[in-house]
Amino acid sequence: MATSANKRRIIAAVAVSAAVLILPACRSSAPELTATVAHEQARAGIETLRGTATVVRARMKTTLEHAVTRVAQAQEAGEFLRFSLINLGFESDAIETSIGQLQQSAFEISPTALAVPADSAITPATPPTAAALNEGAALATAPAVGPRLSNIVMASGVREDDCAADVNPRFTLASSEIYVVAEAHDIPAGATISSSWQSRGEEVASFSFQPDYAINGNCIWFYIDQTDTAFVAGAWSVEIAVDGQSIAPPIAFQIVDN
Repeated sequence: MATSANKRRIIAAVAVSAAVLILPACRSSAPELTATVAHEQARAGIETLRGTATVVRARMKTTLEHAVTRVAQAQEAGEFLRFSLINLGFESDAIETSIGQLQQSAFEISPTALAVPADSAITPATPPTAAALNEGAALATAPAVGPRLSNIVMASGVREDDCAADVNPRFTLASSEIYVVAEAHDIPAGATISSSWQSRGEEVASFSFQPDYAINGNCIWFYIDQTDTAFVAGAWSVEIAVDGQSIAPPIAFQIVDN
């Protein structure tokens, strides 16, 4: 029968053996736990980078789309301005020349180029002579000869007298009809009156008719709807001709998003 001292020695030996067995297990599990934590942290970092990259990519796409939209809007505004200037009587070639000169001068003008020397002489303008004034007055009052148009407008409809029901140079994709209306003068019976509709510089529709009576001071009109051509947002223009000859500058109008 074992004494108490022997029991204590046996219990101590068992405890030491258990400790020996447990310590390697602890030492072997610590690296595994560290690797697992590092792996989870790395995966979390990768997910964060992916999320950040997605946000940055979405922002870049939005910025690019906005830039493309603004460029298109600027081009449409430029086309509308060009047609409007033509409608006011400016020559198309002169407009293009002026635009080129403005673009070039933007790089060439310097503060010294704008300075005026103190000793520079200013030559007064020579007043026109009486003969020149009389000649100019005669030209201004001389009656126009041949077919011509006046009061050309864009409208959404016409009245019973064939004149414009309103004046509207701006339409939408939901507009049902777009009219061009003008007062016609000295157009003989049997003449061919035609209209050419253009979108962004390209003809998309054309119409013509031949009146069996002379037109002098009456309104004429043409119109397009979406069965003639699809309405797209942008700068448009329409030009009216008689017997193939343009008798007025193109008139500009816009179609915008709803």
